[in-house]
Amino acid sequence: MVSIFKLFGEWGISLKSKKRNKPFIGIRRQLVIRIVALVVFILLMFWILNTLLMAYIYRKEKVDSMEKVYAQLNEASETGALYDNAYDAKFEQISYSNNLDIVISTYDGSILLSSAKEKHNTIKRLQNAILSNKDGAKSIVHTDVYDIILDEDEYVNDSFLILTGTLSDGNLIMIRYAVENMKVALGVVDRTLIILGLLSLVLAFALTELIARRITQPIVELTDISKKMSELDFDAKYRTRESRSEIDILGEHMNTMSTSLENALDELQEANKELKKDIEIKEKNEEMRKEFLSNVSHELKTPIALIQGYAEGLSEGMADDPDSRAYYCEVIVDESQKMNKMVQQLLSLNELEYGVTSVDKTTFNITELVRSLVNASKILMEQADISVTYEIGDDIIVESDEYLVEVIFSNFLSNAIHYCKNENVIKISQVDRGDTVKLSVFNSGDTIPEADLERLWDKFYKIDKARTREYGGSGVGLSIVKAAVESLNGKYGVYNLDNGVTFWFEIYK
Repeated sequence: MVSIFKLFGEWGISLKSKKRNKPFIGIRRQLVIRIVALVVFILLMFWILNTLLMAYIYRKEKVDSMEKVYAQLNEASETGALYDNAYDAKFEQISYSNNLDIVISTYDGSILLSSAKEKHNTIKRLQNAILSNKDGAKSIVHTDVYDIILDEDEYVNDSFLILTGTLSDGNLIMIRYAVENMKVALGVVDRTLIILGLLSLVLAFALTELIARRITQPIVELTDISKKMSELDFDAKYRTRESRSEIDILGEHMNTMSTSLENALDELQEANKELKKDIEIKEKNEEMRKEFLSNVSHELKTPIALIQGYAEGLSEGMADDPDSRAYYCEVIVDESQKMNKMVQQLLSLNELEYGVTSVDKTTFNITELVRSLVNASKILMEQADISVTYEIGDDIIVESDEYLVEVIFSNFLSNAIHYCKNENVIKISQVDRGDTVKLSVFNSGDTIPEADLERLWDKFYKIDKARTREYGGSGVGLSIVKAAVESLNGKYGVYNLDNGVTFWFEIYK
């Protein structure tokens, strides 16, 4: 039972109830059914032809056989050899080989030769056949010397082919063949055909199954591969057989198509990723643009309002004395400088973020650069009563963009100066890490809330807006640091200590 279910499965016959628009019939099943149906049709045609024609053909051959026997015996009667004792064996052989009853007699009924076992009854039937004219007899052949009829024998209740005639020597001859013998022979032929037909049907089914399996197996493989391809699985490939056929060529083409589709799909997915990335970048840029305009508008609103207010005060004569006019002008100049500084920073940031500024690598002493930048801010640190300590060690030579390194360190140092308090200490550290160098700037003072550490690098983000405004900060400096370090493929960060904050960056030598 299991093997039958397996065979049905191989033929594509599903035993489970599934809803389909059209019934699925496997190609192997179709091939087996059609070949077996063809064999059944051929066997049926043989049986029909045997039933319809074999009796006629068999009777025709028997009639021909009876005519040949008559001619042979008539020829022997002409020479006189027919009645010799030496011819008896020949006579018996002719009767036996043709399965015929033969009687030769004189016209008055005396038996000359006979192959019949019951001579008395045979003579009587011979006389009846010659002398009587039965209406039920069917004439088969009629000549001048003999007639062949199909007649019923009332003694044995059977039909016979009967040849009655006259030999050349004037004696009478009767040759008889029992139709029952023909029916028996035809019955044997029918049974033989049925047995052979059933054996042929079983053999045809088995051979067709084997041949169909061999023929359809590549097609089944191609079907499975096409199904996997429809599910975007292109790993399955068709294996070409040694004896290449049209199916193998189709399999090779399908392999080529699979590879092409896989490559096209990969390209499409890659293009889709790029498109998605471009859309995300576009959306991000749009958000950045809106945020940028909002922040710039906010940052410029205060200095513009101050400049406008003090300028109107001057134009309306509100500053009567020289000191007041000088103060008004100082405020206007100071605010203008802050606006100019912010615009310059924004331009620098824009160039870094969009890759307008290319990295110009040169070989320089980064330790000397740090010392020079600290010395340049010495006056500001003295005014704020800030002390500087170094943990630098030996000088380090790097190959990098000196301008960008200066921008990064200057922003860290500027923030440290403006936010340094309590112990008023700034500590500069330099660590050689083989392939990279790490610079850190620590300033004593208030720590940064943990929630704000990650947002420090966003444009225009300020923790203490009032204090940032006080020293002219725009909230762009650390964004510039982020863009500059990333353009150098470096790292950056900030962390709190118990008594202050440390900003650091690390770049390749």
